[in-house]
Amino acid sequence: MNKFSSIFIILALFIFIGCDREDCTAIDGNMWSSRSLTMMGSGEADNYCKNLNECGYSDWRLPNINELRTLIQNCPATQPDGICGVHDPDCLKDPDCFYYSAGQCLCEKKEDNGGYYSKLGDDDNVVLWSSSDFEYISGCEATTLVWLVDFSSGEVRNEEYGYHNVRCVR
Repeated sequence: MNKFSSIFIILALFIFIGCDREDCTAIDGNMWSSRSLTMMGSGEADNYCKNLNECGYSDWRLPNINELRTLIQNCPATQPDGICGVHDPDCLKDPDCFYYSAGQCLCEKKEDNGGYYSKLGDDDNVVLWSSSDFEYISGCEATTLVWLVDFSSGEVRNEEYGYHNVRCVR
């Protein structure tokens, strides 16, 4: 192998590795994976992140609601220091957490918004699961609700069931 071939291979490897890392983005000290290609239930989301191997890393996890809120832009109410009171862990221990923040955890819904509310360009069709949940008790029945972010309105809300995308964090 001549010098030119060696330099070409090293350069090609550098470009390949560099391009692979571009799929992951650092925001506020966290590295974010690409969005999952498929939608899944909240129970599947945790396993998806634990088994993800992307950008040369395998230590991914499902973000909590505080971390997920760092991806919101153009919605001061739901950005991390906004008036939306939903945060992990203190608020989530309180069964009335969501009700304290009712009406304060979203902005105007925007159709075809092109990523207006997402720092990573997630558009109005994208809703992302978090690892933050709480147990809601109604009468004698307990239900686990999971917090998520809906990029159609920058909304922070919870759901019991549904199929949404995932972005993992490390």
